[in-house]
Amino acid sequence: MDHFFRGAAITASSYHLVHAAAQQMKPLRSFPFPLNIGTDICQISRIYGILKSPRGLRFVNRILSPEEQANKDPRLRCLEDRPIVKPFKADELYPFEKNKGGGGSISEEMARRDPDVWTAAAFVAGRFAAKEAAIKAHSHRRLTFHDVVIERRGRKEERLGSGPPVARIKGEGEADADVSAMISISHDGDYATAVCMAHDPSVGVEEEEDDIVRRWNMGEIC
Repeated sequence: MDHFFRGAAITASSYHLVHAAAQQMKPLRSFPFPLNIGTDICQISRIYGILKSPRGLRFVNRILSPEEQANKDPRLRCLEDRPIVKPFKADELYPFEKNKGGGGSISEEMARRDPDVWTAAAFVAGRFAAKEAAIKAHSHRRLTFHDVVIERRGRKEERLGSGPPVARIKGEGEADADVSAMISISHDGDYATAVCMAHDPSVGVEEEEDDIVRRWNMGEIC
């Protein structure tokens, strides 16, 4: 019985401590800049399985915008050639699953046996993750995959070529200009990840600028 009352006393004491700490918390100041961040991760082997299926090209066309499709990236050429290599069966992959030990042997074996389609899958997975990240970073818009074009920084003729990526977000109407967002894409083993940082115009820019100036004058921002 003593244990019961002792436990109840400790619980009550803990509650009062937590309640007091919550009351002592300072007001939460809003983030000072009108920015949003989105992130996403995509499994390459999952995309590989889709590309090996009859709906592979249809899936690619759903992810890539008309501008990206017109670029005819050489990594996707194997999908048009319809390779003879068949998808792996479960019993073929079982030995690698059993012995992988977290080392990603299945993805390595897929890449070794079917390098062209695996390369295409890695490319599409990166684009999928990048566009999902961009959509999340633009929560004030109702974007689709075709509203996001992954380009390369540089001259106009190089935008769909090599170089660091940037996301072009199409304007909502014909009169609205396209805007850019910062994108970073990474691949590691069986996964592609992406992060997008974008401007959020739904936040009052003038109000934010006035607040930044005020905080600068008060020495809150160095």
